[in-house]
Amino acid sequence: MIFKKKDKSDNSVNISHLKNLMVLALADGHLAEIEEHLLLAIAHRLGLEDKDVAEIKMNLDQVSFVLPEKYEDRVDQFNELLTLMAIDGHIDPEEEQICRDFAEKYELMDHVTESMISKYR
Repeated sequence: MIFKKKDKSDNSVNISHLKNLMVLALADGHLAEIEEHLLLAIAHRLGLEDKDVAEIKMNLDQVSFVLPEKYEDRVDQFNELLTLMAIDGHIDPEEEQICRDFAEKYELMDHVTESMISKYR
């Protein structure tokens, strides 16, 4: 699911998603190499280039949150956040809280959020 190519037509959703992933990845104060590799893989799948990634990273505060229209896309984005949270083998409580905050922004049902998070513990 992570490497399924996305349509480049709605770039604002893609940029927002990459920003959300970066916020999560940087929550513990450092970007692990494995997190950076996953971020770049997702960015490329979204049709974003390395220069786009660097620009987003330098301007996190200027990138607005964009809610995907389809519920399925929201769940997919949330799943990618959870994958990033767990990829380094350590789930920081702050990272989990950020994921829960994003679940609210994505308007996910509580039982969906809990079910998805529990798979990563």
